[in-house]
This record gives sequence, C-alpha cells and structure tokens, in this order.
Amino acid sequence: MVGKASAVAIAAVLLAATLSWAFGGVGFGGAGRAGDGASMTFYLMPGPPTCVTATAGHGEATVSFKPPESDGGSPIIRYTVTSHPGKIKATGKQSPITVKGLSNGKAYTFTVSASSSSGTGLASEPSNSVVPKAE
Repeated sequence: MVGKASAVAIAAVLLAATLSWAFGGVGFGGAGRAGDGASMTFYLMPGPPTCVTATAGHGEATVSFKPPESDGGSPIIRYTVTSHPGKIKATGKQSPITVKGLSNGKAYTFTVSASSSSGTGLASEPSNSVVPKAE
C-alpha cells in the first residue's frame, strides 16, 4: 500500500511531467522552448509533520511535533493543529502549539498540517489520545 507522502510525491511527478509536456518542455526551473525566454519554477506543498504528541491541561492540550521531511521547496509559514473530535484549530509558526477551548473529561487526538506559499499539505498521523481535566 502506498503511504500518503508517497502518493503526494507520485502525483507531483505526474503533474510536473504533464505540465512540462503542455508547456513545450518547461520543467523544474528550466527554460521553455528555445528563444522564448520562458522559465517556470514549481513548488510542491509541504509534507505532513511527524512525531505528533499531545499533553493534556485544563481545558487545553499542548501539541508537539517535528517539521515535515520536505517543505516542498517553499518555506513553511504556519502550522495548524486540529482536534478530533470537534475540529478546534490553533495555529503557530513552530512546535509546540496549544489548543484551547477543549472540554474537560473528553478524549481528543490531534493532527497537524504545514502551510507554505504553495498551499497546505496533508495532515499528520493522529497524536496520542489525551483527556483534558481540571487541575
């Protein structure tokens, strides 16, 4: 079975090959047809962050993670953490990120996605389950 990251890489290569053919040989950073001065650079979306772990607090959870293996060629500008259930979101520029507004006594997992100027990549695998509680 092909993993998410592999599927994204395969799709990116197929897209690049299709665009290269459609634009007369324009490729990754290369020039177009001779004499036309065309140049295109393709950026891919970042991969999913890895090693996502959560620690519960009072009505919140702190989520730590490692950056994706690939930023897709464009710097990551934001990470988004999403709770499951509830889809409560929190954003930040680096790990860790605290998600507030969670219900004490309810179990949550979290996923993290990375965004660059090219778009938002796939979400990470879910974190461990945590249950916020009153201190």
